[in-house]
Amino acid sequence: MSTSVRFNLVYWYGEFLQDIPARLGTNEALDSSVKALTASHSSYCLYNRATPEALVKYSAALRILRFYLDDPIKARSSETLCAVMLLLICQGFHGAGDMSMTGHCEGAAQILKARRYYNRNDEFESKLHLSLRAPVIFEGLFNPRIQFTPSEWKTLVDNHIDEGTFPGKLMRYVSQVTAMLRHGNFFNGEISDTKSVDELRTNYQTLKAAIKSYGTYMESLKPIDKDVKRFAFDAQTYYLVQRFYTFALTVGIILGCVLSAIDTEDTELTSDLNSFASGIMALAEDGKRFKPLGASYMQLCFQSAWVGTTDPLIKAEAEKEMVEYVESFGTGYPKARLMSELERMSRHLRLIERYTV
Repeated sequence: MSTSVRFNLVYWYGEFLQDIPARLGTNEALDSSVKALTASHSSYCLYNRATPEALVKYSAALRILRFYLDDPIKARSSETLCAVMLLLICQGFHGAGDMSMTGHCEGAAQILKARRYYNRNDEFESKLHLSLRAPVIFEGLFNPRIQFTPSEWKTLVDNHIDEGTFPGKLMRYVSQVTAMLRHGNFFNGEISDTKSVDELRTNYQTLKAAIKSYGTYMESLKPIDKDVKRFAFDAQTYYLVQRFYTFALTVGIILGCVLSAIDTEDTELTSDLNSFASGIMALAEDGKRFKPLGASYMQLCFQSAWVGTTDPLIKAEAEKEMVEYVESFGTGYPKARLMSELERMSRHLRLIERYTV
């Protein structure tokens, strides 16, 4: 990579970005979104917050996108969908919206629902779908305005590029539990969908074993002696594996929280959740080297660690890291609001009270 990982949009947000230059000039919504992202990326990396210029370009891109979304044909084009993804990235840089709601995900979900399937023969569209599905699925876990049928949740997550891979399986696990919570009657103390619960149990045990194996693999990539570091240690590979591992711990907490509310007598789940949360916090310092772009990714992991653990020390450490992120990157969340949102997310995942907007 010619650009440092700390600032590299392709590394953090997807390879579809490399294909955008060839499509400029064909869709005004995409063109304006590229200008907005360029300004937002620069201001975020330089100042950790949005500049007036970045906000002006973002507002202009929003106006044009709304016009395109009102046209049924333009709204369904790959370029318009890409514009939504770029503004989704911008919104993350600006810190707009609720902590678990990004706003543009709802629009992206509507387009994906209308399109039904992506074109497997279109490389750009395939890579765009691969990157866009993650924020839609994670926000859909909480946001009731993102609506898909159980079969549509499955279709949304399927992508031939990562089929059978570890990251691909993680996305399928989150999609399954999202569909289960959305369409089951679990918040009323009933378990009517036993098939989905059995699938969740199977996914959780498979993931738990994979986390252990992946953690061992990650450790094997570390240099055992500083003198052979330049021969044995591929830093880029190691930190990519570490990123997937941390993401797996996050997904493990999501699945484990839901399962612990169903299998209330399984005390091993509490131990697992504390272990997953501890694993995330153990990698906190390594994650900081990826600031600024990697900071938002670690924020998601810290949120899950706080939600998952019952250990007051781990919870306090996760809270400290989240508050530091909020203060450093000007996302506009006072601490009280941050903690209130986390509590609501925790109650949702533990089937105590459905998250509402």
